[in-house]
Amino acid sequence: MGIVDAAWLVVRLLGALVLVDLVSGLVHWAEDTFWTEDTPVLGRWIVRPNVLHHQDGAAFVSKGWWASSWDLALAGAVIVGVAWWAGALTAPVWLFAVVGANANQLHKWTHVPASRVPGPVRWLMRARVLQDARHHGAHHRGEKNTAYCVVTPWVNPVLDRMGFWRAPRR
Repeated sequence: MGIVDAAWLVVRLLGALVLVDLVSGLVHWAEDTFWTEDTPVLGRWIVRPNVLHHQDGAAFVSKGWWASSWDLALAGAVIVGVAWWAGALTAPVWLFAVVGANANQLHKWTHVPASRVPGPVRWLMRARVLQDARHHGAHHRGEKNTAYCVVTPWVNPVLDRMGFWRAPRR
């Protein structure tokens, strides 16, 4: 692989991180903005735990990975399967699927003491590749209409400055 190919791969991988962060934020925002605890299926499965999480930021931390990520893992598997079937299974697709499947886990790590966060994840947080607790804390303050993205610290500042999340709320 030449230097241009390597640079292009890095750009595509960074793009996949930005995209998965944006998608995580859009889903999180939809949960808070359009769905209620009475929404069929999604209300009980997604909205109720989300409401509890906003009342107590650490409420979902005790859940195991499978309990909080099975749906995201399923979505990631579907993405990988469709990309494979279409002949488009690339490193950025893999990264999107793997990080997306772990978005809730990354979110949980912003709610626990740093000593409980795995070393490589702490390193990525310090390197400002992954979101840390201080960055995520903005979502839990005030009107809760900012900082919906839970993966990187890159997307929220742009969208928040644009007022992107300030749509009418339920």
